[in-house]
Formats: sequence, structure tokens, C-alpha cells
Amino acid sequence: MINGALRPWGKPQWLLGAPSLKHEEWLLIGAISTQDRCLSLLRHQQASFKLACAIFLEINDEPSQFSAESKIRRDANRMLWEAEVKLVKNELHKFSLFEPLKRLKTLIDSWTATPVAQNIILDVSTLPESFLFPMLRWLLDSCSVKNLVVTYMLPGQYTDEDLAYDAREAAQLTTFTYDGPQPEPPIRNVIVGVGFLPFSLPEWLKKTYKDPNLVRVSLIFPFPSTPSNVRKGWEFVRRIDSTVSLKDDRQIPRVDANDVSACFDRIQMLTNYGHSPTVFAPFGPKAHSVAMCLKAIQMKAEVYFTQPSFYHPEYSTGMKMDGGLPAGWAYSVRLGGRDIY
Repeated sequence: MINGALRPWGKPQWLLGAPSLKHEEWLLIGAISTQDRCLSLLRHQQASFKLACAIFLEINDEPSQFSAESKIRRDANRMLWEAEVKLVKNELHKFSLFEPLKRLKTLIDSWTATPVAQNIILDVSTLPESFLFPMLRWLLDSCSVKNLVVTYMLPGQYTDEDLAYDAREAAQLTTFTYDGPQPEPPIRNVIVGVGFLPFSLPEWLKKTYKDPNLVRVSLIFPFPSTPSNVRKGWEFVRRIDSTVSLKDDRQIPRVDANDVSACFDRIQMLTNYGHSPTVFAPFGPKAHSVAMCLKAIQMKAEVYFTQPSFYHPEYSTGMKMDGGLPAGWAYSVRLGGRDIY
């Protein structure tokens, strides 16, 4: 809750079918990727919401041993996307993974200047964090956006192999930087989303916070989860603990992997409701990343991430289904012109 008000979230068909939203027409922003679920929310049009415009990004990885296979899967999903959106206004914009995002900012400014941008769905299912964080900030910056819903759609399954490869060194995400004087007291909180692969995060923590007594690292652990995911999560924790020794179990709060609201509330407590200078590192589930993004915007906080150079072409395959529709979650971020967080 915020100020006694609920933060509505749930299945897309429930949230988008709510009385205050079901008659609206929506601009859907998503991403074409190698993953089948990049098209999941499009399958909800008519059944769950009225689609007025579909704007998708096609984000290409760096060249790798997977490039040929990844291209085949992206091309196939692009053809399916074209069939899904042929009856509505649509745009497709291609980006490279490490491209500066000035062009994207210009595009978002142009989209939010149109009447259809009153109601926006941002589908983050296959958006890299390096795109997700600035995009969510820029959409919230626009006063013309009356309703903003973030969605995350579930895959059929994940690959058993590594999901991503060749991560770059930890760096600040676009618009989540800080170049001013060191705050007083100095930054003592680092909040990390626990995922499968920490990449160079342990080395960054060791280099940045040489005295472990001057920093408190909190690892937001997605739980409950499947046994295999829990094992991967604890290996992530072990690698962080080997660099910055965790003092007690309270530094590993457990939060449902799909609950943005609960994760945001946990971050509120960890940051003393935004009063303790904090750095965020979103390596966990997308819902936890969204919560971190929303709090980092409020706090004007830094966000660090080790962006992989390329992803496994079968990062995930298939779409999890629920009552004949692709399964997933929808989170209200702005309703009726009022920010929910």
C-alpha cells in the first residue's frame, strides 16, 4: 500500500479488464527477441484489452557463437509480430544492445506526445535492464501518460544452460548516475537483486567497498521458487558472501519473485524509507528490477549493472498458458494520472 491505497496487480486479463481500464485503448511497448513470450501479451488483445498501437524494439546482441541461431529465432518472431499487429498502427525500431539511448529517448518523447499515449503498457518480459530502467523513467516523466501498466509474461521453460554470456564490467545504467559530492553520511547500503549469474558483481563490490565494515549489502532473494532456481540463487549468494561477508540472515530478505509491491515495501525498509543513501544492482527477477527502478527514481539513486554482451538463443522457450491465454502478471504503476508508487 501507499498512503493507505492499494497497488493493484494480478493477471493481465484481471487488471486490464478492471472497470476503470477496460474501455481504454492502449499503446503497447515491447521487444522482439529470440524468446516466444515476447509475443505473449499481443495474444491478449481483444480478450484482455483493446490494442490501438504496437511499438516494439528489436535489440540485437553482440556477435557470438549464437548469432546465426538467434537471428533465425528473431526473424521468426518478427514475422509472427507483423501478423499480430497488421490491423493496428505499429512501429518496429532496431537497436544494438550497447547503443547509446539518445535515439530511444527521442522516440519515447515523440510517442508520449500523441493522444494514444494516454494509456501505455510496457511489457518488460524480454527487455534488458539497460533498456528497461531508462524507459520506465522516461514514461513516468511524461505528464501525458494517464495510465501506465508494466507487464511480465511467463515462459514455458528456461534453458538449463547459462542464460547470458560475456558481461561487461559493472557500470551505471543510463539516467541512473550520480556525479556529485559524496553524500553525508556516505553510501552504506547496496541492494542487490539475486538472480542466477552475478557476473563481475562480486569483483565490483570488492573494488568499490574496500572496507566491508562500511557497507551493508542486502540480497533480495526470490522465494518461494523451484528447487533448481533456489539452488542457483544460493550459489549467487555464496559468491557475494565470499567477497563481502554477510553478517546475518537479515541481509537476505525473501520476496516473491513476481510481487513488485512487496519488493518495493522491503526496499522501503532497507533504505529507511528513502533516507539512507543507497546503490541498487538489479540481477534478479524482472518484478524485483521494476521495484528497484521505481525506488531509485524516487531516491535519485545510482543503479549498477553488468550488462551481458549476448544471450542464449533459447533463454526461454514456449509460453506458459492460463485458461487459454498466455500467463503473466500486470502491475499498475500510474492510474488516472496518479503514481501508485
